Formats: sequence, structure tokens, C-alpha cells
Amino acid sequence: MPTENQQDYDQLLESSSTTIDNQRKVVALLQSRLREEREEREKLEAQLAELEQNPVSVIDLPEPPDLLNQLKGKRKKSKVELPDVETMLEILEENL
Repeated sequence: MPTENQQDYDQLLESSSTTIDNQRKVVALLQSRLREEREEREKLEAQLAELEQNPVSVIDLPEPPDLLNQLKGKRKKSKVELPDVETMLEILEENL
């Protein structure tokens, strides 16, 4: 028949084994998450590198008075005025 000390030892050993098993599961889960995060980071770094190689072109819009003068040069009878051109340029800037 086991002694009280032996029973305590057996319970402690079983408890320790359970704790170790649980910790191993946690470590495995964290390693899996780390792999996933690294893969995601690699994808994002690749996307960033691609964007850096192919930057979005910026359209340099003319100043409203210059654009109005160009329009009047091409369409002499145009009834467009400076506030109309300014509004159109604002719309273009918002959509670019």
C-alpha cells in the first residue's frame, strides 16, 4: 500500500505532467501563429516592394487660370468662367 508521501508525489507528478503537456500545446499553438504571421509579413513586404517599384503616377494639374486660358484658346466661344474651372479641378483632385 502506498504511503501518504508516495501518494502526494504521484499526484504532484501527474499534475506536473498535465501542466507540461498543456504548456507544450500552448508552445505549439504560438509557433503556428508565429509561422502564419511571418508568412503574412512576407506577403506584405512583397506587396510593398512591388508598390515601391511601380509608384502611382501623380498628375500635375494646371492652375485654374492657366487651364481657363487654354480652354478659351481652343474654344473661343466657351462660356466657362474661372470658378467653373476651379470647381472642375477640385472634383478631379478628389477623384484621383
